[in-house]
Amino acid sequence: MNIISTKEEETVLRFLKSHGCCLRCRLRFMGCRTTQCNFSEFAARADHTDVSDNISSEQETPCVVCLGILQDKIQETVIAKIADKVEQNDYDCGTFTCALTIPVSIRLREHILYAYMSKETNIDESIVSVLRTKLQNVKDVWKLFTIPKLEQAIRKRADLSMPSPFLVEVFLEHDDDKTIFNELMDKHKGCSNKQRRSKHNDNKFSRKNIETLLSEMTDEQLRQRFALSQIASRTFVRVDTVLCSHSSIFIGGRYNKLSRELSQTPWFVNGEKKVETSVQDLLCNPIAEAVKAESIKFLSSGREDVDVRNVYDGRPFAAELLNPRMTNITGELLTCLATTINQSTKQVKITSGLKILSKFDLKKLKEGENVKTKFYRALCVCRGVSSDSLPRLENLNKLKDVKIVQRTPVRVLHRRPLSPRTRVVYEMRARWAKRHELEELLHTAAESADTFFVLDVKTQAGTYVKEFVHGDFGRTKPSLRNFLNTEVDIIALDVTGINLKWP
Repeated sequence: MNIISTKEEETVLRFLKSHGCCLRCRLRFMGCRTTQCNFSEFAARADHTDVSDNISSEQETPCVVCLGILQDKIQETVIAKIADKVEQNDYDCGTFTCALTIPVSIRLREHILYAYMSKETNIDESIVSVLRTKLQNVKDVWKLFTIPKLEQAIRKRADLSMPSPFLVEVFLEHDDDKTIFNELMDKHKGCSNKQRRSKHNDNKFSRKNIETLLSEMTDEQLRQRFALSQIASRTFVRVDTVLCSHSSIFIGGRYNKLSRELSQTPWFVNGEKKVETSVQDLLCNPIAEAVKAESIKFLSSGREDVDVRNVYDGRPFAAELLNPRMTNITGELLTCLATTINQSTKQVKITSGLKILSKFDLKKLKEGENVKTKFYRALCVCRGVSSDSLPRLENLNKLKDVKIVQRTPVRVLHRRPLSPRTRVVYEMRARWAKRHELEELLHTAAESADTFFVLDVKTQAGTYVKEFVHGDFGRTKPSLRNFLNTEVDIIALDVTGINLKWP
């Protein structure tokens, strides 16, 4: 293994400094990692104190390699912009993770310096190869000396052991970047075959393309393409964008839908809103407003039609709150939110309280869509069956684990693929409707209850219950129409139970 001598270190440092390399870049080229970049100590150890100087003396000129990223002038600008952005958005998370995107040409500049290093210093290629392996990444060095100052500026702790849910992304740009890169591309293409030209012609200015090019080019080719004077810059990098975001928070519970004129999610047809509000709006908007979320996604264990109620224990649901500002959510706040929602509308009610959900909870909600059983109560009407033929209706109560095949219902053909599905109706209980039940559901005095019956049914998840009742023009077989041998239709439907332990 080659060991770099003090004399060789000094020679390399002089070479880097003479071509406009900033102090911190000189240190990282030598493999030195230090938050303070105490060059004097390094120089004293290496016995070449004559090449050390003060950082402040080189702040007016951009570094030929990092373009100012590791210089105090740009560091202070970046920290100020991050602090301003965090304060504007008012995130309450106590930790943060910082991600930095740097100009593409920095990688190119490093390679060009290495290509000239051996030629101009007469240092053996093997020593240069060792130095290449010791090079410290610009972003790693930047974080070492910037993060402590950033912690003080935004009054949050950097989470170094694992990613924080609060992410600060900094995008640095350099105005000359594209010019430098395209010059290299154009010259390299001239030496390539048609296949290579085609390969690199699309999206020319990209990190992937420059890495591919540099892997294909030798140091000699780089020296032919570029003189060191060509990569000197008169301008520093600039902050293009600072983005702040917090990972999603999930809040969930169970809800009742008490209206037969309410869609589950906002319902638009050709850009026109068909119903004034929705279950999603009534449940999620107050929660999103409370935690200052950017947007929401509504998740539930299945869904009801607009004209179907959901009663008793209610349907499991989760609200994904995207990019929330307020993340320290207490039990008291959740209780208050549930109360506020329940008092603000008679159309939906939260039945279980609200809870912060884990990944396991969400997995259970997703898996439950396929394995749960569901309970329904339907008010049905038929012809040819009356209280005089009670035994025929009672025969339904004897049926167990009935397998039915349902082709995609006519009413959902516009949004579902045409395919048959096998489902199981586990059990049924049928009885003639009582007069007060009809008056409650039909909102009018019922002349006769003889043709109306109530059906309680337990089914596999995903069963189209309406179609099981009336047969959907023979698309569901068997159906109640087959069992009763007469026309049957459904007047009203309620979901009375969803067999899923939640939340």
